[in-house]
Amino acid sequence: MNSNLFAVPQRQSKIGILLIFLTRIFNLLKGFWAIIVYFLFTGPSTSTMVYIVLGMVVISVLVLVYSFVYYQRFLFYINYKNQEFVLQKGVFNKEDIAIPFDRIQQVYSKRSLLQRLLNVSSFVIETAGSKKEEIGIKAISNEEANQLLAILIEVRNKYSEKITDLEITEKSSKNQDWTHKLSFLTLLKIGISTNYLRGLVLMAAFFSTIYNEARTVSEEYSQTIQEYLNEVPGPMESVYIFMLIVFIVLLLSILITVAEVFIKYFNLKLTQTKDSLEVEMGLNTNTKVSLKPTRVQLFKVITNPVQKWLNLYEVRISLANSENDLQKSKIKIPGLDKVLVAKVSSFLYTNQSKGFRKTFSPDKVLLVRRLIIVMVPALASYFVVPYVNAISFTIWLILVGLYTVLAVIWQILMYRSLKLIVSDEFVYKKYGVWNKTEERFEIYKIQSISISQPLWYERRNLLNVIFHTAGGDIPFRAVSKNFLPYINYMFYNIESNSRSWM
Repeated sequence: MNSNLFAVPQRQSKIGILLIFLTRIFNLLKGFWAIIVYFLFTGPSTSTMVYIVLGMVVISVLVLVYSFVYYQRFLFYINYKNQEFVLQKGVFNKEDIAIPFDRIQQVYSKRSLLQRLLNVSSFVIETAGSKKEEIGIKAISNEEANQLLAILIEVRNKYSEKITDLEITEKSSKNQDWTHKLSFLTLLKIGISTNYLRGLVLMAAFFSTIYNEARTVSEEYSQTIQEYLNEVPGPMESVYIFMLIVFIVLLLSILITVAEVFIKYFNLKLTQTKDSLEVEMGLNTNTKVSLKPTRVQLFKVITNPVQKWLNLYEVRISLANSENDLQKSKIKIPGLDKVLVAKVSSFLYTNQSKGFRKTFSPDKVLLVRRLIIVMVPALASYFVVPYVNAISFTIWLILVGLYTVLAVIWQILMYRSLKLIVSDEFVYKKYGVWNKTEERFEIYKIQSISISQPLWYERRNLLNVIFHTAGGDIPFRAVSKNFLPYINYMFYNIESNSRSWM
């Protein structure tokens, strides 16, 4: 029974040579795609083709040699004595990276389609404050990836403890409290009930590209196009055609959104053990992350009226990371019902609030300010309309009227939804009109609090507050000065708390 797994320097899986080779070739093709397209359309001569093929063969051989050398010099191991993970790599310049266990922020494995075909995984180690992954092992066997994941999660909190093969197996089998898999039907519900704006944007980008290409051809067929436009049907037929176009666009945006949801969250699986919550998901790139409660900085729950009716909630968990690269430290878990959200919450936050609970709302001056801002485009359009012949004053008046009514209603609802709640252990922020969002973070994990007071807030005794955490900033504007005693309480809670915040 080996009590020091990965203590000896070892290489990636041998199939890693092929993976490195294919990755480098793909990157080269991406870099020279314009030249490749040029030769495809111009039809090079036979002699030119011979030189191209010879060049490709030479480049392929050089890349293969590079891949082999890179594989040979890529070594990793765990130094239990110095309590660190060590990586050695480099073809021309040798690089040694040593990460102490106490600096490891997150470890996870992921698998692209190519890696799944080759039956290997990527193993990633991130440290707090890093802008990118500190260590990435691209071709490690699935069994070794799981073992390494279990070891690093364990030694992160128990530096001097030795991990055995038997212990890893026992922990993974006996400590599972519950497991949840996202079904095909749930994925479909998520796709149908999700915001379609992204799908519309992707579609707009696609059609704009086609339009730009078509402009170059339009001059040649301008007469044909003009004849077609002259045959456009009357007003009623135009309305039906417009409705049909709207329906097709909406249907396409739904299909794009559903496809994106399936690619991102296919085979999503949650597994809670005694010490961690494991999240696995993804079709194109399968990612497996293990979450420890101490790493969680922000906990967000999002739903909309349709998803709430379907009992679907999305959980977003923010981990400590670089201020300049917070997006990669956010983990999205969609398709959870209310019971599962409560399970995840109770695991990540064992100390639930049992004391006081005070709710704050922003002052009405915030609503007035936002109403003024949303009216600026309407007022600005008044000075533009006289110079636009395509829009009559009546049509402009109708459009501005609709915009004003919708904007005012939206801002009023948004203002009413804004709530800041302080309890003995947590701070909550609630907001949202369509997408109802609740953010939660523990007081002792707050890194700093910024307080500002613009000149126009002084007479009303109002403040702008920003809570800074390792997982991101949470602002709340136009709150009363009565909130200051609670900020003092937060500082006391932070200073008197000895728990680890990451």
